[in-house]
Amino acid sequence: MDKRLFLLTALPALGAALVYCSATGDGDGETTSTSSSGTGGSTSSSSGTGGGLTDAGGDLDSGDLDSGPTGPNMCPGAEQSFIWIANTAEGTLSKVCTINGEEVARYVTSPQGASGDPSRTSVNLHGDAVVTNRSPSSGPSSVTKFAGDYYDCDDRNDNNVMDTSLGPNDVRAWGEDECMLWNTPFAGGGIGARATAWDGTEDPDTGLGGNVFIGAMMNKTIYKLDGDTGQILDQAVTGLGHYGGAIDNKGNLWTIDMACTIGLCSIERISLNNLNDHETFPVHCGYGISVDVKGRVWTSGLGCISRFDPLNQENVWVDVAGFNRGIAVGTELSANFVWAANTGGDLVQVHMEDVTVVNRQPVGGSDMVGVAIDYEGYVWTVSEAANSAYKVHPTTWNVTAVPIGSGPYTYSDMTGMQLKGVIDPPR
Repeated sequence: MDKRLFLLTALPALGAALVYCSATGDGDGETTSTSSSGTGGSTSSSSGTGGGLTDAGGDLDSGDLDSGPTGPNMCPGAEQSFIWIANTAEGTLSKVCTINGEEVARYVTSPQGASGDPSRTSVNLHGDAVVTNRSPSSGPSSVTKFAGDYYDCDDRNDNNVMDTSLGPNDVRAWGEDECMLWNTPFAGGGIGARATAWDGTEDPDTGLGGNVFIGAMMNKTIYKLDGDTGQILDQAVTGLGHYGGAIDNKGNLWTIDMACTIGLCSIERISLNNLNDHETFPVHCGYGISVDVKGRVWTSGLGCISRFDPLNQENVWVDVAGFNRGIAVGTELSANFVWAANTGGDLVQVHMEDVTVVNRQPVGGSDMVGVAIDYEGYVWTVSEAANSAYKVHPTTWNVTAVPIGSGPYTYSDMTGMQLKGVIDPPR
């Protein structure tokens, strides 16, 4: 039943090695500025201690929960929707069903174990996830792929069972979880791999195909990896120290500079087909990055949320006090708005066309890092300080809490909805 060969293949031309683990088991143009503040709505918050969501607002009956699971560590219904959150302080990755808030699996993300330093995650159209291990103190940056579907895991020991995590208290040793499909380390110490994005060319039904793009912060290099094998296919030095990344619908990866401040920040467009085709543009602020269906690049950072339109190189921003980190484009229930996580614990709602703040409310613990949208349009945020994620109804602002691992630090496309939104937009 083997699906993978287990070998160590040297790639001297690319300066990296591909590891399959044999085991049993992160332009100039006219600029206008608008500023506003928003209030309103009511927030109901709660805390939980394991076992999934603690519901403060009665919003957990969405989705089809009665048709039966498709396998262990899956959602309990026909719809499968997960958020993948890196627990940086413990070197693991939490797989959480967004429908009922249950953490259905937890995985070690690298050979470095607890010191692996996982951060950015990205989810493809089939539901498979990759996690980037930024700067492990005891080893190189690396990327690891996990199967989203239990039946896509790899029975490497031929015992007719997928030996894999079935929850947060069932974490298998590195190399022993058969839902871990590959791990690719990057040659050279201290490259600081961070920006992470699938390109959406994979088959949504089988997951086969597709490529993963990784941007490194220290050596300013973009890497292209084969989504099926993890093999490094191409790499090129570009203009910025890559911190976060997102795909558009025109064949480009957009990344945000690691050194962004108010009024002095850059983003970079890199062609997915030719990594040497790249150009940089100024934006008003940056830290988090996302791209909407119109190809506009949204960034969030210190004191602002910004929108850049590549067609006319127009920058529009709104002043938003504090440090705004992850940002995501809404869909379904949260459509027509972008959503940003403010590090103080607030969720910020911004109208996409007016670029004005519609609402801003506290939703959970402090040191809020990431934000993502699930397939129903609920908004999820991640609190590093509270070791929790929060599911927020975008119109009632009811909040439910999901305890996860230690020190979660993810603010990329944790659910895959940013990618799906630009590759297969709602009609």
